[in-house]
Amino acid sequence: MPEYKDLEIKAVGERLSPTKMRVRAEGFEILIDKLGGEYPCPLDYQLAALAGCLNIVGTLVAKDMGINIESLTVEVKGIFNPEKFMTGNGGRAGFKEISVKIKVKADADEEKLKEWIEKVDERCPISDNLLNLTPLKIEVEKA
Repeated sequence: MPEYKDLEIKAVGERLSPTKMRVRAEGFEILIDKLGGEYPCPLDYQLAALAGCLNIVGTLVAKDMGINIESLTVEVKGIFNPEKFMTGNGGRAGFKEISVKIKVKADADEEKLKEWIEKVDERCPISDNLLNLTPLKIEVEKA
């Protein structure tokens, strides 16, 4: 079994306007806007990241378990109240709840799919970051 080492994954954002930002990550450009803006907002990207990660990990775990996935869709919904974000008052600034519905067509019975999704959830980096506290260090410096 190969030995894995820590990887640094970096994203650098440049403000384009009061609500728009261009972020460069791994050689890709991501455009971010406010909720209801011209581009997806950060919350959209968070839900999309979870959907994408579940697909990638789901494929990996299926291969490990000998499951052939013919098709897979991932629907991710978040409940968000903007009060804290907009005013500084109220409950959480982030999602109050996130729910996921995965529809999979595969050569596995219900019991094997239940085992599969448990392993997928356990191995998904985005699920892990949403479920567990990750140390966050924010610094500011004058440009």
